[in-house]
Amino acid sequence: MIAPLALIGLIALPIIVAFYMLRLRRRDVPVGSTFLWQQLIRDVEANAPWQRLRFSWLLLVQLLIAAIVVLAAARPFSTVESDLGANVVLIVDTSASMATRTDDEDRMNLARERASAVVERLPVGGRITVVAAADTADVLVSETDDTDAALEAIDGITATQLPGDLTDAFALSSALAQRDADSTIVVVTDAAGDVLPEVGVGAPVLVERIGSTNANQAIAALSALRRAGGAQLDLFVAVSNPSTLQATRRLEVYADGALVDARELTIPAGQRSEALISTVPGAARLVEARLAGSDALITDDRAFAVVPADETTRALLVGGGNAYLENALALLPRLELYAVDEDGYPDAIADADEAGTPYGLVVFDGIVPDEPPQVPALYLDPDADGAFGTVDGRIENPVIDRTDPDEPLLRFVDLSTVHIGRARELGMAEGMHSVVETTGGDPLVAVGEVDGRRIGLIGFDLGESDLPLQVAFPLLMSNLTEVLLPAVEGILPSSMRLGESASVAVDPRIERILVTNTGTPDLPGATDVGVEVSAVGGRVTIPGADLVGLREVRALSELPELDGARLGQTAINLFSADESDVTPGDPQRIIEMGRVTSGDEPANQPTRSEWWWPLALAALALLAVEWLLFHRPTRLRLARAFGQRPQPLGGRAR
Repeated sequence: MIAPLALIGLIALPIIVAFYMLRLRRRDVPVGSTFLWQQLIRDVEANAPWQRLRFSWLLLVQLLIAAIVVLAAARPFSTVESDLGANVVLIVDTSASMATRTDDEDRMNLARERASAVVERLPVGGRITVVAAADTADVLVSETDDTDAALEAIDGITATQLPGDLTDAFALSSALAQRDADSTIVVVTDAAGDVLPEVGVGAPVLVERIGSTNANQAIAALSALRRAGGAQLDLFVAVSNPSTLQATRRLEVYADGALVDARELTIPAGQRSEALISTVPGAARLVEARLAGSDALITDDRAFAVVPADETTRALLVGGGNAYLENALALLPRLELYAVDEDGYPDAIADADEAGTPYGLVVFDGIVPDEPPQVPALYLDPDADGAFGTVDGRIENPVIDRTDPDEPLLRFVDLSTVHIGRARELGMAEGMHSVVETTGGDPLVAVGEVDGRRIGLIGFDLGESDLPLQVAFPLLMSNLTEVLLPAVEGILPSSMRLGESASVAVDPRIERILVTNTGTPDLPGATDVGVEVSAVGGRVTIPGADLVGLREVRALSELPELDGARLGQTAINLFSADESDVTPGDPQRIIEMGRVTSGDEPANQPTRSEWWWPLALAALALLAVEWLLFHRPTRLRLARAFGQRPQPLGGRAR
């Protein structure tokens, strides 16, 4: 099949022939003899109008070029079957793992090539929507039949530093698919751990999976703990190696831009190595950890921590006395610990409030008060229902299930050797989530936020376990304290993940704030970005950051004393095990998001397979041949270049 109007160009063929047959007008020149001028005589004869056409290679090549160019302009094509519907939603994954790049693989380039190939397979008269998806969905082209516009949009797609979440992309695709029963959703992705919605879509889903390498290591955790007295910082760093080979990486630590520590870490395949670094000066305000060298993904090779000012919080321990618990809490430099029994709890709270020194954290050991405190609380072995949920009975000899090593609460905590005699059977209130569970799914350690108050929970008596004898115990108590009392620098926590938003309180006189993200120069997409956000009623919602680096918040106000004041600073890190594990995943879980409502496989649609591009290549090749035939000096130079020497008259040279 062709576009017939383009065949009008075939009129060029007889015109070319006519040019060869028309007489060339030249002036007569008298000569003494025509013996040596036979060629001139033949030219004179040939120049008579409309003489018999003689064979010429140049004419033949020119006719072929003209015919091929006209045929290419006619856009010949054949009809083939396409596995796509008439309405296609093309989702291109732009999450952090799609920035994977090695000497042999550029994952984002591969994604653009696969996406362009999908556009080329679009059925005749089909429409396409192009969506770029990281943690949210960005529609680049909506329901267009202009393939050039779709290809241009695809060429502009780049990878982000954000963790992947296809929930919004599939919600959008589902809405578009409902408009047309003949719809297909195509996802171009490495399937490396993107979050998927719980509900599928009413259209078939195809996956173009890309990527092959898994050679990546990442900084999985970074936190700074100030020692008592504030003279020194203890820095905890975890480096993960999700690849299938053991790796040795050089870890470098910088304090306020100066190198303070460097060491080699050997990380076994599929595991992580942890380091406790005590060489960071106590006066440091910004700490950075770097993995020197290169791997498949550079976004997770750097992490930052803002060290908050040295402040303490009054904490009240309520219970019958537990030496292990008292010692673990007393060692935490952020806490100023006080203890009281159950009967003295109400008076202790009232006296502290009256003195203007309220407690910022209350720890209940085996006790649940009638009224929960208005501050963060930690419950150990609760004996009754409380704000955390319900107590439904006992569990004998519970076995701890495998835990998530990337859970912040379990940072540097190994519970694999902990034994528990018995634990409470607990039901979690809304807002609570289990961090450590039994093999039967019962919660043992949980955290959450209920009615605006942070709550921690350990569902067993420390005396009925060997946890207090483990190295994990003081680390777990430190992490629980950090979760319940997050260290802040102004109105922001000292560290946040990419894409994480925060709702914070500000001075009611402040109407707007300026949020500035300072990206790391050698990471993809790094730049300084400032965004103004409105404050309403003394609260403001700060949107999630999309760059690894630092984030700063300043006030914008008509009042000189408030305008430009820094309200907070935080470090932005990736810290995503799914994105750092760049191994291409199983696309089947994404394919299963789709379903065909009729219960039958959709019929293939006709699409065009065009031939114009090989014809264009052939025309270019013939054009080069024509030039060589016409330009004799070039032919001679080429002959000399290829080593052809002139032969002597009379035979072979000796």
